[in-house]
Amino acid sequence: MTSKTLPRRSWPLAARLLASAAVLSAAILLITGVLLTAVYQRATESSFDERLYVYLKEIVAAVSQDPQGKLSEAGNFGEPKFDLPLSGWYWQVDKIDAPGPSVGGSNSLVGAKLQLLPESAVEDLGGARREGYVEGPDEKRLRIVQRTVDFSEDGRFRIAIAARAEEIDAEVRRFDMTLVVAFTLLFAFLMATTLAQVRFGLRPLALLSREVQAIRRGDADVLQGDFPRDIAPLAQEINLLLTANRTILERARTQVGNLAHALKTPLAVIVNEIRNVEGAPAEKVVEQAALMRDQVSWHLDRARTAALTGSPAGATPVSPVIAEIARVFEKIHPARHLDVIADGGEELRFRGEKQDLQEMVGNLLDNAGKWSCADVKIAARRITEKGAGALPRFTVTVEDDGPGLPEAARAEVMRRGKRLDETKPGSGLGLSIVTDIANQYGGELTLSSSALGGLRAEIVLPAV
Repeated sequence: MTSKTLPRRSWPLAARLLASAAVLSAAILLITGVLLTAVYQRATESSFDERLYVYLKEIVAAVSQDPQGKLSEAGNFGEPKFDLPLSGWYWQVDKIDAPGPSVGGSNSLVGAKLQLLPESAVEDLGGARREGYVEGPDEKRLRIVQRTVDFSEDGRFRIAIAARAEEIDAEVRRFDMTLVVAFTLLFAFLMATTLAQVRFGLRPLALLSREVQAIRRGDADVLQGDFPRDIAPLAQEINLLLTANRTILERARTQVGNLAHALKTPLAVIVNEIRNVEGAPAEKVVEQAALMRDQVSWHLDRARTAALTGSPAGATPVSPVIAEIARVFEKIHPARHLDVIADGGEELRFRGEKQDLQEMVGNLLDNAGKWSCADVKIAARRITEKGAGALPRFTVTVEDDGPGLPEAARAEVMRRGKRLDETKPGSGLGLSIVTDIANQYGGELTLSSSALGGLRAEIVLPAV
């Protein structure tokens, strides 16, 4: 099992749904707001125009009674602002079929001429009312309503009345502020309801994730729970895959056991038979047969480990394994003092098979017991790593106060069957087995100098 760099994670599904809902909701509210503002502005302008048209009809009535008279003497038509200089409220009457000055205008013009809308055949011939915006005498924007009236032999007159557009603009601004507040609250409400919907809708996926984690931790063998119709087929396929994988692993274990029995039994028979024969060739056969037995054991252990590491259900508590092996160590090496440190208690668990953890810890402790003088220490600690994609891991460290190992020889001693000192019992496979099993789980074995004076062996393994 090799360690692979995880790809950069994309946005979570919930974040994608919320982001898309936020963008769409904001776009819809923005478009709706623009349309509502345009409709409201048109309605406000129509209402303002109707107000101006009332005054325009009064002026038309005044002109019809005395087309040649002085309209300035007709009064302010009920609006005092027509008498205030540059008040923003103006009216003007022009005779368009005869050149000359205006027939009349409001006192608020103070001698100025009101700017009219561009000429239009519809207005001149049909007498239709026209509305629009012009610039007033005080350079302020005006809303103007004008109309051409034909009084037959008395002539044709263009009558215009205008007022500042500030009232329209202020009314539209108040509407916009109200709309912004209302739409902001609506957007917040939509996001809150969307968040509730996303959480409710994705709850089955969260349940599926927890069930998969339970399988990885070894707390369950298959996915359990009541999944909705959309996710139930996926859960069923995962369970079928787990069952098929478990069947393959059991078959591999059986084949490995059968192979071990088929090879070890003939080797044992050969060794027993050849021991009755004297001479150097017989001793050589015994030596090579023992070497073959060790090599077969090593390769079978490697095959068994490779098969077992593919199981997703492996989760082994670390402390009980260390305590069990420590008791065996104290019986085999009663003269050694063993110090056990296991941080994390029962919560520290190895993501793998118990036999493999026993094999690694047992080999390291056995090696330390052979070479130590008096003291051996074993410690298990969880590794805290930060960053996206960091997987939980832990370390098992075994230290002794023996002669240690030169740095140049540390890589050599981990090679399969390599022994640097033939005076000590063993086959030279212990550290190589630990290295191989650790590598199968994506871990590693490192050797360094111990604070006790001897060798420090540390394995890094995946945790649950």
